[in-house]
Amino acid sequence: MNLTPPVSPKPVSVAVGRSWGFCRPRRAHLVGIAGNGMRALADVLVGWGWTVSGSDLDPFPAKHLVAAGASLFQGHAAEHLPPDADLVVYSDAVPPDNPELRLAVERGLEALSYFQMLGRLGVGRNLSAVAGTHGKSTTTAMTAHLLIQAGLDPTVVCGATPLGAASGGRAGSSNMMLVEACEYHANFLRLQPQQAVILGIEPDHFDCYGSPNELEAAFGRFAASVPANGLLLARHDCPSTRRAAAQARCKVETFGLLPDADWSARVLAEQQGRFRFELWRGGSRFCEVRLQVPGRHNVVNALAAAALACENGLSASRIAAGLGNFPGLHRRMELLGERRGVAILDDYAHHPTEVRAALSAARMMFPGRRLWCVFQPHQASRTERLLDELAESLQNADKVLVADIFRAREGHAQSGGVTSGDLARKAAAAGVEVLPGHTNREITVTLETQLSPGDVLITLGAGEMGGLRPWAGGEGRGTGKTTVAKQ
Repeated sequence: MNLTPPVSPKPVSVAVGRSWGFCRPRRAHLVGIAGNGMRALADVLVGWGWTVSGSDLDPFPAKHLVAAGASLFQGHAAEHLPPDADLVVYSDAVPPDNPELRLAVERGLEALSYFQMLGRLGVGRNLSAVAGTHGKSTTTAMTAHLLIQAGLDPTVVCGATPLGAASGGRAGSSNMMLVEACEYHANFLRLQPQQAVILGIEPDHFDCYGSPNELEAAFGRFAASVPANGLLLARHDCPSTRRAAAQARCKVETFGLLPDADWSARVLAEQQGRFRFELWRGGSRFCEVRLQVPGRHNVVNALAAAALACENGLSASRIAAGLGNFPGLHRRMELLGERRGVAILDDYAHHPTEVRAALSAARMMFPGRRLWCVFQPHQASRTERLLDELAESLQNADKVLVADIFRAREGHAQSGGVTSGDLARKAAAAGVEVLPGHTNREITVTLETQLSPGDVLITLGAGEMGGLRPWAGGEGRGTGKTTVAKQ
């Protein structure tokens, strides 16, 4: 299927200095355009006046790009690569035998991975990169919100979508660029940031890091990539982060909930999961913040965003106001609404630390109510390595359903491999009430017949749960059928 633009695009003018030559409008084809990061990148390129086309198994999450002049193709085929394309961008999830990528190589076109492209676009810019195992998307979006409200007009590439937006991408006209930087296959080393954030380090990508030491070493190289006149912001209460930050040659400032961090928070109150706190810089009170987004984990994200915004010239009053009206992201403790008296929440959590944080936030948002959790494990390799931790992380729910594993980048299940049933049995043995059934159909039947008015349902996972989300009475948040995973 070819979704062609109804009108010719109107390029948005952007100042292009001599060092930004790569940003000169070109003709780019994006393989896997519907993924979150790729979609954000496409929005940036279109906003800068590039001619953009792209393909995906399910391109419809990127359908807003058509009105901006992009062409979308469903599926992958050599004929989808435009004859006048001079650049191809692809995700890590795109295999080398992809027909569009193969044809691009045969034509001698420049072919860049998603992060190679971000690195090229960041050359000569004041680039800030937000890294860490948890909280990258929220902290990137929070910081972007602050910079935009201050009128600094940054370019932003975020791997999650702000509420009310079509993607996490924004084409700015200043030299400021802000990107979410993923550690998968050390992709963040493709960037050359002037400022960087490390939000914490925990084993997560078991398909590319053989040990915690390998992971920490990659973050150490990321810290060392910040130039001597730059700034690294490091999470204070994470020993692995502090060891990685020791490799930096630039100034390092810490953030966290403990008072001896350079940027710290003194919590004043919590109401329905939303926190009011004093933000301190060193030994001085910087400002007071009232967050709209729920969860104690977002206090830490807000500290990092505030510190990064301050480094870029924002005042305490602007930071307090911006953090206070930050609306949040899709799939980050997103309240989808109510159905038959049941409150429906959705979150991207797929790591034990994230699952614990999401369930804790849900408890605070709806105290005293029965909490149901539908959890979809993400990747068999992660599920196998973190089986005990995942089972433990589900204990804060009253009733749990475990969906089939979303096998991103892993292919079909192997005989004898870990299953969602293994996780369900582990969680039940740890004292969690786990209900039977792992398919979307089985889970939906259970929800339809056993949920009661006053219950709270939270769906957790980074994969394909589109078959369950419409249960909330609204649209699903994507089918999960794209060729890309997070990006």
